Amino acid sequence: MSEVTEDIKNQIIDYLKKVKRSVTSRDIAKALKLEKKIVDKAVNELVNEGRIEWVSFGGETRIRLPEAAE
Repeated sequence: MSEVTEDIKNQIIDYLKKVKRSVTSRDIAKALKLEKKIVDKAVNELVNEGRIEWVSFGGETRIRLPEAAE
């Protein structure tokens, strides 16, 4: 599978809602059993759509839902 689908994006959103914290794309890939490059592409698309956001903590870039401010 090399294409980002709406289903993959929805899985990522659902995962972020479930964990209720910021995570790395590696965390998402492992939890959803997807290739990291697919997750990275989907995350970029979701960020561009405004559905999730990047947040940086001490040089580590993490991903979260916009309403999940920590």
